[in-house]
Amino acid sequence: MYREYPLGVGFIGTVLKEHGYEVAIFDQNAEGQDDELLWQTVRTFAPEVVGFSVITPNYPVARAQITELKRRYPETLVLAGGIHVNLFPEDLLADGADYAVLGEGEYSTLELLNRLTEGGDVGGVHGIAMMGPGGIRITPKQPTALDLDALPFVDRGLYNLPKYTHHSMVASRGCPYRCKFCCNYTGTVLVKGVAVRSHEKVLQELQYLEQGFGAREVFFADDIFLLKKSEMLAFAKTYVESGLRICWMGQMRADSIDREVAEALAAANCRRIYFGVESGSDEILARADKRMTTSRILEGVSCAKRAGIRVKTGWIYGLPGSVAEQRKSIEFMLRMRPHEISIHQLIPFPGTPYYQSPADFGIRIRDPKDFESFCYGGLGNNVSFDYMSPAQLVELLEETAEALEREGYVSSDVATAADPFIYTTPLNRNSMTVFRSDRKEVSLNPAMSSAR
Repeated sequence: MYREYPLGVGFIGTVLKEHGYEVAIFDQNAEGQDDELLWQTVRTFAPEVVGFSVITPNYPVARAQITELKRRYPETLVLAGGIHVNLFPEDLLADGADYAVLGEGEYSTLELLNRLTEGGDVGGVHGIAMMGPGGIRITPKQPTALDLDALPFVDRGLYNLPKYTHHSMVASRGCPYRCKFCCNYTGTVLVKGVAVRSHEKVLQELQYLEQGFGAREVFFADDIFLLKKSEMLAFAKTYVESGLRICWMGQMRADSIDREVAEALAAANCRRIYFGVESGSDEILARADKRMTTSRILEGVSCAKRAGIRVKTGWIYGLPGSVAEQRKSIEFMLRMRPHEISIHQLIPFPGTPYYQSPADFGIRIRDPKDFESFCYGGLGNNVSFDYMSPAQLVELLEETAEALEREGYVSSDVATAADPFIYTTPLNRNSMTVFRSDRKEVSLNPAMSSAR
């Protein structure tokens, strides 16, 4: 996993702290796999409430830890939130969570804790699920998206900052597209639409990170950075005028980039863009509702490369389509020649049509609740495809690796910072990091972490 501090719980923790609660964040992804450090932290901090942020791949771990927490500290109140909780609140309540927080959690969590502290009725709190006499009770989510500009900057002092090599932030939440393979934040956590920060507020936070923490690199965790061309151009212009030096990476759709945008972003110190290409087959892209063609993808990637921006691309093998259609991705990769190629197999995540109606797409899920299999690393046997056998998938991955290596790409298992072209597949042991290690690590102020 990438070591990026978790912004979701950071926003919630910051809001709670600003309203008088004492808060600590434990990010096990950064701290290490040994649960004993978690229990040591719980013993030391002695929280009255413990919240878990849950996505589908980490749900098996969260379930086990909630069970153990309730065994050790039965009086501790347990909250659970996140995309997986929004999809399966009843499972988390059955696992021992006292409340499932649904939708955007910043102010629902605050309102819930205020009501519990004051001894009030929690029934009027937006976006929570709880057990009642008649079964599960779920209250409506907040009807509108949060105003992101009104949220405070995440208090980075809540994190163990020396564990991370770069900073993270968001300029937007949600995505207006409906790709069939994506469990979209919009419609799962957000009730509808997207929420976008003003470019002025984004620049203020970059200044906060550069001046307050000596940050040199920032990763924008948005699905699509700033969404609109006008906002991206306004951001880039103001960035250049501000004198900022911090560099950054964003995630975007290839059709949101043209020559003007690419050159403006490069001038604003954008060093790296991640594009979700998915496939080199127009037929596969159309079936997946990607709403983009290979020619437009190639155009966007080429604009970014010509502007001097390093390009990372994501690809999915196993989207509905024949083996011959899947193989088109190899030729497309070689035509495109992005700097980094990250390939994974299709995971029909909960919240997607591929999970809800897999048979309609030729997908078979042996056990829909075997959530340990819903992760990108490696190849499992819980998910299979009518249109491509496991042996054909492995053969396709091997063929891809051979073709890329003939053209100068280096496997992420053996690549060094000096290698300009890198690839990774599910057959690799190690995936590539967001920021290459040839640049200096972020200068972090260790004193800031003492606020935990």
